[in-house]
Amino acid sequence: MTRTIAAGVGGAILAATAAVLAPALLRRDTVRYDWVRAFGSEVLEEPIGITHRHDRLYVTDAARNAIVVFDTSGARRAVWPESAVGLRRPMHLAPGADGRLYVAEYLADRIAVLDTAGRRLRIVGGSTGSAPGELDAPGGAAPFGDAVAVVDFYNHRAQLLNDTHPRIIGRPGRFRGGRLHYPTDVAADDSLLYIADAYNHRVQVFRPDGSSVRRWGGPFGLGLPGPLRGWFRVATGLAVREGQVIVADFYNHRVQVFSDRGRYLGQFADSLRLPTDVAAAPGGALYVVDFGNTRVVQLRRRER
Repeated sequence: MTRTIAAGVGGAILAATAAVLAPALLRRDTVRYDWVRAFGSEVLEEPIGITHRHDRLYVTDAARNAIVVFDTSGARRAVWPESAVGLRRPMHLAPGADGRLYVAEYLADRIAVLDTAGRRLRIVGGSTGSAPGELDAPGGAAPFGDAVAVVDFYNHRAQLLNDTHPRIIGRPGRFRGGRLHYPTDVAADDSLLYIADAYNHRVQVFRPDGSSVRRWGGPFGLGLPGPLRGWFRVATGLAVREGQVIVADFYNHRVQVFSDRGRYLGQFADSLRLPTDVAAAPGGALYVVDFGNTRVVQLRRRER
């Protein structure tokens, strides 16, 4: 009898495991990217974030407290160093419709708003703590309406900051929807916020009122290594463009592509090591911060 019960339990566990793993193993790639070039290794020391605006790429270098500007072919155009901008460990960044750049300063607990020449126009935040409006090591920022969306790393939350009433997005925690655990980046479309919930190993989507819309990644917040499609082992950076969400999957050494509803579309892993961020440009170009190799990798979406 005992053996029969044990066999039944073991069979049930195996069946449940297979039901969880099978979709991650059997998903097919419908979006594919090809390698174009790598660049930046001669000037970058600790690249973290990247964004695209017009014909320029902006890459944060956390070790140098700088932003390095490249054109889309990989040629260096400018370096905005600490002496000019006053950044303190810049992380992820995003462009605004107003032509400005919004840069998360991890060690200054603030967001720097820069013009197209790298001059500081204003700061958002700057007070350290856990009260509404205060930050503790922001990892990424993106303009959203009349506010700035910020992921607040050590406070395990995001915030919408404006000149009047800050709004908290998400709560500290594991596994459950709406809970965040060391979030590292945020991107926005017209109506939703997409958050790299890094150490819950998933992407979460929120409305601006703070309500949770959807989430995807591995089960139970597990960060599993290997080729499981649609799962993450620390989701560090993301970009949203043309109805797709592109995610840097740090410890799995790859980039994964999803629909904006979380359906797996494809991945790229060739020669990447510890990618931290991605930027999508018109025409199918994709730029990846290849942190472990101290460079930027340019990819191009393969036409069907």
